[in-house]
Amino acid sequence: MTRTTKIIIIFSVVAALALSTILYFAYQARIGSGFEIELKMPDQVFVGVPFDLDVNLINNSGNPLQNVQLFVQLPEGVAFVGSPATKSVDVRDMKNIGDGGLQQQVYKLIVSSGENSIKQIFARAIYSSGSLKSRFERRQEQELAVGGYGLQLDISTPQKTFSGEDFDIEVFYKNVSDQDFSDLKLKLDYPPTFNFKKSTLKPDTGNNIWVLGGLRKGSEMKFKVTGNLVGPDGSFFDLKAAVEANLSGHNYPVNVKTATLSIAPSPLSIRIELNDNPDYVAKAGDSLNYTLTYVNNTDTGLRDVVIRAQLVGAMFDVGTLSTNGSLRSSDNTIIWNASNVPQLASLPPGANGNVDFTLRAKNDFPIKRLSDKNFTLKVASVIESPTVPQFVEATKTMGASTLETKVGGQIKLEAKVFFRDAESGIINKGPLPLKVGKPTQFTVHWILTNYGTDVKTIQVRAFLGGNVKYAGVSKSTTGQSPVYNDNAQEMYWDVNRIAAGTGVVNKPAEAIFQIEATPSVTNLNQFMDLIQKSTLTGIDEFTNLEIKADDQSVSSSLPDDPTASGQGIVVQ
Repeated sequence: MTRTTKIIIIFSVVAALALSTILYFAYQARIGSGFEIELKMPDQVFVGVPFDLDVNLINNSGNPLQNVQLFVQLPEGVAFVGSPATKSVDVRDMKNIGDGGLQQQVYKLIVSSGENSIKQIFARAIYSSGSLKSRFERRQEQELAVGGYGLQLDISTPQKTFSGEDFDIEVFYKNVSDQDFSDLKLKLDYPPTFNFKKSTLKPDTGNNIWVLGGLRKGSEMKFKVTGNLVGPDGSFFDLKAAVEANLSGHNYPVNVKTATLSIAPSPLSIRIELNDNPDYVAKAGDSLNYTLTYVNNTDTGLRDVVIRAQLVGAMFDVGTLSTNGSLRSSDNTIIWNASNVPQLASLPPGANGNVDFTLRAKNDFPIKRLSDKNFTLKVASVIESPTVPQFVEATKTMGASTLETKVGGQIKLEAKVFFRDAESGIINKGPLPLKVGKPTQFTVHWILTNYGTDVKTIQVRAFLGGNVKYAGVSKSTTGQSPVYNDNAQEMYWDVNRIAAGTGVVNKPAEAIFQIEATPSVTNLNQFMDLIQKSTLTGIDEFTNLEIKADDQSVSSSLPDDPTASGQGIVVQ
């Protein structure tokens, strides 16, 4: 075959392939040109109001279309009613559409966000035609005009409020759409320090959820919630209101509004300090020295001032209280007034002062079940006077402050050594009393009891005594057994996490390992050190601070083994 012939053959093949490709795309274009996707929807929709999307598939291609699949893709903030709000694509199998045929699909949609915006809805059909096995595709998109909210929602609050002073939250909602709403629910998300007092419309769940039911078009409702905020001067808080509708078994947001409140400087302020440390973390048995500092921030003298401080928390040892105030035992509230602090009879403009009290935290955690954990010491204080300055619209002048202090946990480590320890399932061999040059085996128990808080990243460590080595057997109740570092002659035990109350309301966490001691002549007529001081470190999950514990070294005197106590002296 000549070189010219080869070139002609190659050229012919390439030309044939090109022609096939052109014919294929021409055929696909002819088929596609007669197949249309039509999207129909309202000219404008409301946020939170369901509407219909009609998708029409029209076949004028001159050929029947087989195995038609229709994909509808929604933009962010639009959902299929009856499906989770996270679903953004719906796929339907349309099977076949004959020549000249029409198939229509109806989708119920709802817009959950994007007030006064334009969104894009996409439709895509994939299909086969005639005897060709190839799959063809047709796309269409349509703009969705989103107007305002179908349910108008407003929450009205004062821009500023005094700490601890009651104020009203007015909630107003109205159906401004052309449809009736059904199965509406409203939820208020209060700031963490908000104290609910009352509502003109009784909540259905807790103090912040109302089942509103149906709301006809044009109808409106409003109600008031009364409460107060406690916080430092100048702090800001968000109050969120959200209405959702239940449609076909799924909840969809209808409207959300947020209001911001700030704490105005109180005309009569009070501040609490504990042990002169704003970040103080208490421990069981701690001495607690509280100071309450008050200031008259007005230009008016305030008379008959009263200060109250309530002790809230099971870790207060109220029996150790020392103060010049009066304790009201019914609710553990300390009260100061002119009878025990004369300057409170009349507080001049700008005047300040302080009162204090001291008591101890309890030595023991009041644990009865596993849920008893993460204890706090809370002092809620209020200062008030019946005198009202001219610029204050209230029945009395008052201020409030709260200090809540975390109580760190406590973990106890015990190191015990046994010679006779059948209960552990480990058999120890060797002479007792110990003999010079003869190995004797013992089992070491590390026992952990945890109080008050969950503890993570725990490690227990101890060096073995001289002429003592690990005998190769270890186990634990935590799934992680102790490990031996031969170079350092050290045992260590890592524990991922121990729950509060372990060893108090259930069995403690425990690790057991076997050691072997071979006395030398220097140990003669003495008890032999088997394991040195055991130490524990971990992280208190409640305070995020390091927690520590330890236990003393243990010798062959075996103080914890009732069958061998005092028998471990070394003999020849």
